[in-house]
Amino acid sequence: MLRDWLGRALPALEAARERIDAVNVFPVPDGDTGTNVLLTVRGAADELAGLDAAADGDAVLRALARGALLAARGNSGVILSRYLGGLAGAAPGPAAGAAAGAAPGTLPEALTAAAGAARSAVPEPEDGTVLTVAVAVASAARDAAEAGADEAAALAAGVAAGRADLARISAAHPVLRSAHVVDAGGCALLVLLDALAGALAGRDEPVDVGWLAEHAAPGAADAAAADAAPAGQPARAAYEVVAVLRPADAAAVADALTRALGAVGDAVAVVPGDGVVTAHVHAAVPGDVAAALTASGAAWTATVRALLAGARDVVACTGSAAAAAAFADLGAVAVLLPGGLPAGAARDAVRRAAQDAGTGPAGAPRPVTVLPGGRLAPGDLDPAWTVPDGAVDDGTVLAALAAVPAVPSAGAEARP
Repeated sequence: MLRDWLGRALPALEAARERIDAVNVFPVPDGDTGTNVLLTVRGAADELAGLDAAADGDAVLRALARGALLAARGNSGVILSRYLGGLAGAAPGPAAGAAAGAAPGTLPEALTAAAGAARSAVPEPEDGTVLTVAVAVASAARDAAEAGADEAAALAAGVAAGRADLARISAAHPVLRSAHVVDAGGCALLVLLDALAGALAGRDEPVDVGWLAEHAAPGAADAAAADAAPAGQPARAAYEVVAVLRPADAAAVADALTRALGAVGDAVAVVPGDGVVTAHVHAAVPGDVAAALTASGAAWTATVRALLAGARDVVACTGSAAAAAAFADLGAVAVLLPGGLPAGAARDAVRRAAQDAGTGPAGAPRPVTVLPGGRLAPGDLDPAWTVPDGAVDDGTVLAALAAVPAVPSAGAEARP
């Protein structure tokens, strides 16, 4: 059933991606929530693909949560990975109860735990967002279960209630209310949970995403971006940094890192799990984030993207935070690879970044140029990538990057 869930969720999120991207205005209007959630769930599916087909439900749930955590993109993806981790830790079932050392709970209880876990990923949670939607779904599912509904019907009732209340929930948030849009993360969560309801019920039909048309707001992200700075002045330079750390004590590092990132940026989300910590932050100076990551004492990699900038289908690798900022300013997905990393960690980070750079319209990935900057061995390069000769240091990477055409800015195909 869990495998069937992701089998239903991926095509649904692919179909919904552009509509969800179009209403993404919070925490910044960068139009990528649908894309980030799709990539995060793909990571969960990839992790499951490597799991023994005979694995029990607990193992599948743990793999699902770990795959999402490692693949988490953006603020929305990091929060979703924590939601899935909470669901995995509280899901009903004999094996889950035994693993936790307690009697198994109900699905509504697991949804409530997942909602609480998602809120814990954010040091300053804001109502009117996906966090509120998650609570509303859990509450309605619990009410339906108490009225005698089975798990599939209870979850379907929760999803229906979330949809019905989405506009009211979103209007409670000042940014969403001003932009006249619903929360993009909430939309994505409802699509994902509707796929789970379909798997529980054994429905034959695909997940319905047509309801998103009711909340369409073409140009909302562009309008919000235009309002982000005073007239005649450019928007404040800012970068999104998403890091994966591999500490000895994930919980302790997550707590300390949450505080450190809060001191240098905003939109902070930090999630520990199974020997890994994934962290997200928006910051004016990527070097400040790199310093906080290094101070954690854990091995780490990070991607750096410029917010509200153009895009190129390019991954540019470097060991310098300053160079990463310069590459991101030119539209690349910059990958920060500190010295001394295991080859596998560097390779995995670049592969995730290549997925980001090459995510075009649903079902039509774009070719990606990777500029290794001397940070990857030849054997770690994917044959599907375009790798120009000579991009062996920051200077030659910068020159090669400038020669790659920018992606035309149109709809969800580029950041506003």
